[in-house]
This record gives sequence, structure tokens and C-alpha cells, in this order.
Amino acid sequence: MSDYLIALVYAAMLLGGAAAPFVTSLGYVWVDSFYPQYVGRYVLGNFPVAAVMGTAALLGYVLMDRRSPPRIGAMLILTGIMALWMTLSLTWSVAPEGAWLKWDWAFKTVLFAGFIPFVFRSRVQIEALIQVHILGSAMHIIPVGIKSFLTGGGYGMNLTLLPANVGMSESSAMATVGLMYVPLLLFLRRHSLLVPWPWMRHTFYASFAIFCIPAAIGTGARTGIVCMAVLAGLYWLQSRQKLVSGFALAILGVLVVIFSPDRWKARMATIDDYQQEASALTRIKVWQWVLDFVRDNPLGGGLRAYEINVILMPPDAYNPEGWTQRGRSPHSTWFEMLSELGWPGLILFAVLIIVTFITLHRVLRRTRGIEEMLWCSDLAKALGMALLVLMAGSTFIGVGFQPWYWLLFATSFCLGEYVRRALAPAKPRGVFVPATEGPASRPPAMPGLPARRRV
Repeated sequence: MSDYLIALVYAAMLLGGAAAPFVTSLGYVWVDSFYPQYVGRYVLGNFPVAAVMGTAALLGYVLMDRRSPPRIGAMLILTGIMALWMTLSLTWSVAPEGAWLKWDWAFKTVLFAGFIPFVFRSRVQIEALIQVHILGSAMHIIPVGIKSFLTGGGYGMNLTLLPANVGMSESSAMATVGLMYVPLLLFLRRHSLLVPWPWMRHTFYASFAIFCIPAAIGTGARTGIVCMAVLAGLYWLQSRQKLVSGFALAILGVLVVIFSPDRWKARMATIDDYQQEASALTRIKVWQWVLDFVRDNPLGGGLRAYEINVILMPPDAYNPEGWTQRGRSPHSTWFEMLSELGWPGLILFAVLIIVTFITLHRVLRRTRGIEEMLWCSDLAKALGMALLVLMAGSTFIGVGFQPWYWLLFATSFCLGEYVRRALAPAKPRGVFVPATEGPASRPPAMPGLPARRRV
């Protein structure tokens, strides 16, 4: 029955686009966060859910919704260049079959990020974009948080509804994205228009944010503790009473350690012993391979270039003569970009991040002291914090082409465009403003119409 319900939700979003075209764009965001083809695989498993919804979103915009387009700013230009560079990299790919498989979904992610600012323009639409993305992920995060709270979870256990290594089923991705959502959830708790009942808004979003912590702990991923430290530090920096907030965060950290399961503590204890711990050592070895590879291939090796790597591991208790690993992923967004798209791709990605922070800073500066635009200021802070947490976590997992980064880029640009339009000087309708002073500046009267009078 759940599969049929998921299919009905999908169909409702497709049909809803006939009345409000941006609904199909929301449907594409939902597909990218909920993965209905995997959760409801018996009904939608063989159906091209993303292609159909994406086509409907594009047609809905072209046929029914072409108004107030955004400026062609740096974010849109850089996104277009990234999509082009990804495509060009196919011509020199060292793993052509894998490159085409990754390009098929990664290219759509990047391209749709460039499409989002054309569709989501108003406050309600921007909030709906955030809501749908987070609520689509809620079906994966909240159950993991509950299971981890009750059982303690464990490293290597797939506690989600998704197959292994799909989206947030990967432990480090779950920990990173769950904690990345916390600032956005607290923003929605305070400013949501789509959930007008305060009791529901406060209860749901606060509970969701709280469950993100046991979800991160339950994965057993060491990335989670890095993201928690970054998130705590960001909230401490924003606090006006730093002594009190620092003390509160210290107590919270102690409570997390006390009540966390022993297997999580044992896993965290391996951080200092990276040279003996196989997972961390493999990651470092792959990073060394990437640096050696781009020394001879500065343009990268195309998408999924890691498939050709050969990693020689030192002897251990089980392999006294050493052992070999092949085709190991870099498990780092920065090394993923470097190995696949070379230095140009890594620089493009870094500039996109910088441009996003500049956009958010501009929003904060322009809305300072304007009570009606407090939500813009708070959303800019939440998006900046979410991006910093994602950057910290993605240092240890390759998610450069997953939707999370690109939705943050696009949403920040949408917010910047909203503020620009909202604060633009109003142009009175029906008022003629001459280019220069004097009688020569009056426009000539059109035949059959009275001359325009000055107002």
C-alpha cells in the first residue's frame, strides 16, 4: 500500500503543475531527496521519475510561468560552465563507461540548480523549496534518529529505507546532511508561513532537529563528530552571551558522550589512530593517488576516474605481506572534483562556494535593521551555516554532485534575487521622467492621442 501511496503523491505533483507550474519543480526536488523509485520500487522502480518530472517542470515554466526572470549572475554563469566542463570531460575520461553513468545523473543535478532561480521567486516559493527538500529527507533521517535513540545504531548498518550507498544510506552522508539541516529547521520553526500554527511549527521542527543528533551518532561515522563540532562552534560564534552558551554546549557535549553507546565511543577513539585504522588509512592513500594523478593529468580523468586507481596497503595482522585495493573512491568532495574535473573543476566549485557566501553576506548587509525582512536575514544565516557544515562533512565523503550543494547554491541565489527585487526603488506608474531638463525633453505626442501631461 505504501508504494501506491508514494505513486499517488508523485502523480499529484505532476497534475498540480497544471494549476501552479512551480509544483512540478517542487516534485523534482522531492524526487531528488526522497528517492521514490527506491522506496516505492514495486510501482515506480522501472519508471523514469526524475526525467518525467524534470520535463514537466521545464515545460510548465516555458508555457505558463515566464515572468520576472533572475539576472544572469555569477551563480548561473558558473553553473553553466560547470555543466559544460563536466560534459567536455567525457572526451578524455579514463573510465568511459562509469563516466557516462555518473554524468547521466550529475549533469541533471547541476542543470536543475541553474533552473531553480527562474521558478522560485516569492517568499512562499522559496520556503516551499526548502520545505519539500527537507521533508523529503525526513523520511530517511527521522527513522534513523528513532532507531539510533532506541538501539544505539552502529557503523556499517543501513537504517534507512534506501539501498546501500544510495543518497543518505551512506553513513557519513546521513551524519553530514542531517546536521546540515539543523539551522534550516530552526529557521522554519521561527519563520514558516506554510505551517501557520505555532504549536505545530515549534513541535515538529524542534523535534526533527533534535532527532538529527542521534541519527548522526547512530551512523557511527566519525564525520558526524566533525560536523557536530562545526555546528556547535557556529552557534557559539553567533551567541551574544558566549560564556553561558559555551558552558551549555560543553554540558551538551558531555551528555552526548555519556549517553552514547560504547561502540560509538570505540569508533570515535580511532580518530587518533588513523595510521592503523584501515578505513582512514585507505582514504589517505587514495588522496595521495589523486595528487599524483593530477600532476600528470591537470584536467582530471573524467567522472569516476577513481575506477583506475590501485592502492597498495601496508602489512597488517591479517595480511603480513600487504594487500592491494582497486577502484577506491576518494571519499572527499575536494579530491573527487580534483580527480574527475582537474584543477579547473575544483576551482569552479570553490568559486561557486565563494560566490554563495558573498550573496548571503550581501543579503545580511542589505536587510539589516528592516523588520519586515528579518526572515531574509535569518535565512541567509541558516544557509551559510548549513553550507559550512556540509563543507566540513564533505571533506570526508564525495558528494560534490549530489543535490545538497547545488540546492544551497540555488536557494541562496533565489534569496539574493528576492531581496534585490524587494528593495529596488519603486517606479511610479504613469509618471514620465525626462532624461534632461527643459522643453526638449518632452516626448512628442502620438497622432490621435493627447500630449502627455507632467505629473
